[in-house]
Amino acid sequence: MTAASLEVAVPRKRGRHPHRQSRFGALGFGIPAAVVLVAMAVYPLVVLFRMSFSDVGPTNIIGTWPWVGLQNFAAVLQTGAFWEAVGRTLLLSAILLVSNLVLGFIAAIVLSTSGRLTAITLSIMVFVWALPPLVSGSVWKFLLDDSGAVNAILGLVGIPPVPWLSAPGLALWSVAGVIAWASLPFSTLILRGALLAIPQEVIEAAAIDGAGYWRTQLRIVLPLIRPTMWILAILTLIYSFKTFDYFYVLTSGGPGTATNTLPVMAYLQAFSTFDMSTGATVAVLSMVIVIAFAVPYVRSIETEEAE
Repeated sequence: MTAASLEVAVPRKRGRHPHRQSRFGALGFGIPAAVVLVAMAVYPLVVLFRMSFSDVGPTNIIGTWPWVGLQNFAAVLQTGAFWEAVGRTLLLSAILLVSNLVLGFIAAIVLSTSGRLTAITLSIMVFVWALPPLVSGSVWKFLLDDSGAVNAILGLVGIPPVPWLSAPGLALWSVAGVIAWASLPFSTLILRGALLAIPQEVIEAAAIDGAGYWRTQLRIVLPLIRPTMWILAILTLIYSFKTFDYFYVLTSGGPGTATNTLPVMAYLQAFSTFDMSTGATVAVLSMVIVIAFAVPYVRSIETEEAE
């Protein structure tokens, strides 16, 4: 008998189709992740939305929450403190967008070449990015204190102490500078990866045509990494609307309400004044603002990919 006849003669074992087995196997691996996602993300969001439409305080946090509809939203939107917090959060977003996109792009260009100095700089940036916000915030609080190291250095050149964190007009800019310093390594690494993915032939062709270095970066390289820039802008916007830890460590929302952004306001309302409904409402409104800004960005990215 030939090998072909033996193959035909031997009956195949009955069982599940291999593709069906792989599909059920993938589903089995995905179920635990879905359960964790629902438990850690979806359920808290449901509770947050429910709390924003209810009257929740320290007396009934454990118990029945009376439904009040849109009363919490109407009350929050009519307060000047909320709109001032929105303005501070948008200012922080603008500062971080300039830092992450402009300074991050310049830093990525400088660090796009290989070498020992580049490797050392990237290692330091990864270390800065990996530091917990509570740790780096505490270090900066010590440095920016009225009697801290920064003012001590300024005193050596005859400059009087600067109230970096205690002056209402300067505190927000100081905290925003610290946050920009902490988030710059991430944007630099992302943009550097996008730059390294550009074919070298494109850069060489631009050099042959007589384009200068910075002209090549602005007219050729920048349009090629535009999708990455859009995604980085969305991430920066989301990050600015959820940043709380640096404000909590450096100023706790002070002096007064000078650094009272939306996340800080939501925290203070919920855990300082124990008005959980107002805190949840501010958090929900923050999410709505982020979605309103993020949706046009996502649509523009989809349009560019389709073209």
